[in-house]
Amino acid sequence: MRKIIIFLKLILRSKFIFKTPKKCDLIVFDEVSIYDLNICLSKFNFFVLQTRLESSAYILGSKAAPIYKIYFSYKIFKKFLKNYFKGNLFTVYLISLIELINPKVVLTTIDVSFKFSEIAKILDKKTNFIAIQNALTHDFLNWDYLYKTRKIKQNLIKKLYIPNLFCMGDYDREMWEKLNIKVKNFFPIGNLRLANFFHHIKSENSSPEKYNCDICLVAEMFFPTSKNIFEEGTLASKFNEDRRTEEEGFVKLIKYTIKFCLKHNMKLIIPLKRDKKHLPGFYNLEIEYYDRNFEKEELEYIKSNILEKDRENFSSYRVLLNSKVVVSTKSTLLRNKLTIGGKILSCNLSKKDRYNFPVNGICTLNNCFYEEFEERLLEIYSISEEDYFSKIDKKPDYREKFNKNYSAIDLIREKLIQLGVNKN
Repeated sequence: MRKIIIFLKLILRSKFIFKTPKKCDLIVFDEVSIYDLNICLSKFNFFVLQTRLESSAYILGSKAAPIYKIYFSYKIFKKFLKNYFKGNLFTVYLISLIELINPKVVLTTIDVSFKFSEIAKILDKKTNFIAIQNALTHDFLNWDYLYKTRKIKQNLIKKLYIPNLFCMGDYDREMWEKLNIKVKNFFPIGNLRLANFFHHIKSENSSPEKYNCDICLVAEMFFPTSKNIFEEGTLASKFNEDRRTEEEGFVKLIKYTIKFCLKHNMKLIIPLKRDKKHLPGFYNLEIEYYDRNFEKEELEYIKSNILEKDRENFSSYRVLLNSKVVVSTKSTLLRNKLTIGGKILSCNLSKKDRYNFPVNGICTLNNCFYEEFEERLLEIYSISEEDYFSKIDKKPDYREKFNKNYSAIDLIREKLIQLGVNKN
């Protein structure tokens, strides 16, 4: 029944285009990829290949739900028949479009896309398939845990195949290899979103006063299945079922941070993860997370220190840049802050070792009481950045490459040109 409903929704919001797409050197795989690639690909022509039959934005009531374009022509029909036994109908359709567009490169920022991996296995001898790392290894560690504890029957890691991966740093390369994820070539380039942020602000003269703070708290959370967002028995529901046991630890860290900031009269900013404008459903779930976990006084303090997410203005990165210390458990923003030479405290109170930060030293503290948390955070806050980094066991670029003068944007453009993708 659910698949029938999805199909009907797709038909109702689809636009049929009765022609074959023009040939193009570059295909952007998955329409969500284009948000992070807009700056990087501004000098290139490309075709956006829509791959989401039912996007999370559409499910949760986003006003920006995309119109799905369905291409149909005699050439596509012939290709479709030729490829008929290479996968399900949607896979065959995507393969047929890619072959007719005949790109030199298929590029995505959705590195954990099973559909991308499936198609790359079939076509990578003809076309260069490149994925830019978006997720951290926590996703894979969770899959590995769910499989080994027999909460899911299939080892999802085995479904992944990426011919070329633009990863953030050497740590991720080592972890992907350790988990036996099939990647032919690794290229550590840093974080594309961080590069986009610095590109965005390089010509600005605006005041950062709104974003200045002592402590930036990046709260960890999960979105529950209570609103039937995920069908019972799916990977998402199994994952969330396991995550419910960890919520207590994530909430405890928020309580620790609130207590610390109130006691020491420090300015706190909590950047929201979801943009109300683009993902109102997820935004509401994020607010509900605070409502159900905190008492009135704590809740009032949290809401008075929340920063609404402004995706176009890179609000989270602005707080990151202008905060003295970033506190979280496993957020990507922790790595970003270290990468640009700032101080962090990763505190894992979930009792799940797979969420431990991949660097040892002053920056990491797990399963502690409040008194230990307070002592460590005060020490981090008070010492110089030079002293701070002398107490960490890995260099910043181990986790994430970073070069402000030659960023991930430049490296991606350079690689596309090497592979024969022509500029505008």
